[in-house]
Amino acid sequence: MKSIALRYILVGLLAGALITAAVAFMFMRQQTPDAPPRAASVAALPRFETFGLALPTLGVDRSVRVYLPPGYADCKDCRYPVVYFMDGQNVFDAATSYAGEWGADEVLDGLYEKHRLAVIAVAIDHGGEARMQELSVWSNPEFAPAKGEAYLADLIGTVKPAVDARYRTQPEAAATVIAGSSMGGLMAHAAVMRHPEVFGGALVFSPSYWFSPAIAQETANTPLQPGQRVYIYVGGSEGDGMLSDAEAMAARWKTTLPAAAALQFAAATEAGHNEAAWRTALPEALCWSLAPACEPVRRAP
Repeated sequence: MKSIALRYILVGLLAGALITAAVAFMFMRQQTPDAPPRAASVAALPRFETFGLALPTLGVDRSVRVYLPPGYADCKDCRYPVVYFMDGQNVFDAATSYAGEWGADEVLDGLYEKHRLAVIAVAIDHGGEARMQELSVWSNPEFAPAKGEAYLADLIGTVKPAVDARYRTQPEAAATVIAGSSMGGLMAHAAVMRHPEVFGGALVFSPSYWFSPAIAQETANTPLQPGQRVYIYVGGSEGDGMLSDAEAMAARWKTTLPAAAALQFAAATEAGHNEAAWRTALPEALCWSLAPACEPVRRAP
C-alpha cells in the first residue's frame, strides 16, 4: 500500500507540474502584447454564440460558448440533446486555445452530414490558474482548496438553466451529456456519478485519476444508475499510470453496473494527452453516448 501511495504522490507531482507549466504558458501567450492574433477556426459563425454568465457559488464571471447544429434556425419545433464540455477555450476555436482545439464543432457538423445527428454543444471556460481547483470535487494538498463542488453547483444551478431557457434543448437527463478531458474528465466523472438526475451520460477523456485516491473509493461505492452511459477514453502514450489507472477505474465501475446502464472503455495505443487525440476519439464517443442516434448511417448527398 505504501508503494501505491508513493506512486500516486510522484505521478501527481509530475502531472501537476506539467499542467501548471501549461497554464502558465497559456497566460503568457494571452498576455504578451507582441503575440500576433490567431485566426478564428469556428466551423460556422452564424451557428456559434458566446455569452457571459455570473457563477454565484464560485463568485466569478465566465464565458459560455454554444454550438448550434445545422438547421437549428429553420426548425422551430425541434428540440436537441445537449453536450456540456469543460475547458471551453479549447473546444471550438484555435484562437482561444493555448494547446490546440478539440474541433467539436467540425466533428458535430460531420456527424450531422453522415448520420443527421443534431446536438447542441455548450462549452464553459475554465478558470485559468484556478482550473485545477475548480474541476475536482476531490482534494489534493498541492491544489487545495478544492472548488469542484461549487463549480458543479453553478453548472447545474446556473449554466444549465440558462442554456435551457435560451435554446430549444431536451432538458431531461437522458438527453444531457457532460464531457471533459484531463481535469475536465474528473469533473465529468464526478457529475455523472453524483448527479444522475441531471446527467444521463459522460465522456470521460484522459481522466486525471492520479489526483486523489478518494476517486477510486467513491466510484467503488457509487454504481451508475439505470439508463446512464459512460464512455472512458485514454491514450496509450499519455504517461506513467494513465492507461492502467483508467482501465482499473472502468473495471471498478463495471463491477456494480446495473443491467440498464452501460460503460464503454476505449484506448488508443499511440495517442498522447492532447486535443488532437481527443478530437480523433470524439466522433465514436458521441455516437456511442447518444446511441442509437448514429444508426442507421446516413450518407451526405
